[in-house]
Amino acid sequence: GQFEYLKAAEERLKIVVPFTLLIIFVLIYFNTRSVAKTFIVLLAVPFSLVGAFWMLYLFGFNMSVAVWVGLIALAGLDAETGVVMLLYLDHAWEKFKAEGRMTNMGDLYAAVKEGAVERVRPKIMTVCAILFGLLPIMWSPATQAGADVMKRIAAPMIGGVVTSGILELLLYPVIYVIWRRRQLPEAGRAEEQRLRGGVPAAPGSRPKPSRKSLKLALSLLLIAAVAVGGFFGWQKFAGNTTSGKPFATQTVNELTVKLFSPDGQLHHGDNEVGIEFRNAAGELVDAGTVRFELDMNMINMQMHSGGLVDRGATPGQYRTKIQAGMAGDWNAKLSFDGPAGKGQTTFSANVK
Repeated sequence: GQFEYLKAAEERLKIVVPFTLLIIFVLIYFNTRSVAKTFIVLLAVPFSLVGAFWMLYLFGFNMSVAVWVGLIALAGLDAETGVVMLLYLDHAWEKFKAEGRMTNMGDLYAAVKEGAVERVRPKIMTVCAILFGLLPIMWSPATQAGADVMKRIAAPMIGGVVTSGILELLLYPVIYVIWRRRQLPEAGRAEEQRLRGGVPAAPGSRPKPSRKSLKLALSLLLIAAVAVGGFFGWQKFAGNTTSGKPFATQTVNELTVKLFSPDGQLHHGDNEVGIEFRNAAGELVDAGTVRFELDMNMINMQMHSGGLVDRGATPGQYRTKIQAGMAGDWNAKLSFDGPAGKGQTTFSANVK
């Protein structure tokens, strides 16, 4: 889309996204009749955002209208998987309560184990049905009509479903225990207090994890968080700039546009291409939406490659992957539409 359309769509999304979350909240509340259960189900949304943004990063996709559509659809899928998990936990709770076995923390742990651990297969089947339905979209050729849009819709949904499925299996039972323990009889909760104070617990209750194990787990989480933060920081400030040797330089609307490749040459097959936009003072300029395409016209055959270009970490720098089907002279077309204006240029690009 053009730059003006993108800005207009962003304004609409500021209304659509909160409204969508509100609709999901209301629908879940009508199903569960409990505000607490509704919030527990919606905890899947931040779980899924982890995988969604990891997937966008791995594929090099920037935020766009298509990505936002995928994130909105992901919120609905999260609610579905969260409701499935909560359904089995509630069934186990009601079963134990009806049999008179929900009297202490040991009974609560047993119920959660039955609802979460022994019912893993149906929850995994729910995730896999969604996942395998979306994966074929990512295999579609880049030159296929609509593939660039559909991939940006499917990518956050695939990554989000994977991480939300894993984190729900790990964290939902813990959250459920914290919530349901308040509904146990006073004697059952007093038993847990004796356990914390060092008094032996009644048979069937769980031993308290050692402080050493908790410190080790927290240390590992801290190390992982620092490592991930450092990696993303390095990618943002050092690893996402245009590099290599220029293979083409064009002047469009008083802007100097340079195209880079690792060795200053395009080759048959896949190519990493960097693009820079600079003004007369040599400063980087944000060009908005950029497209770079290669075409080769032959008798009874036309070869095409390229499309939308991804933004780099620094405004005015862009990166893209482009595939040249054969060696020879190609017609290159570069266009942009954004804060620096609208422009287009064509030139010849030799592919070795």
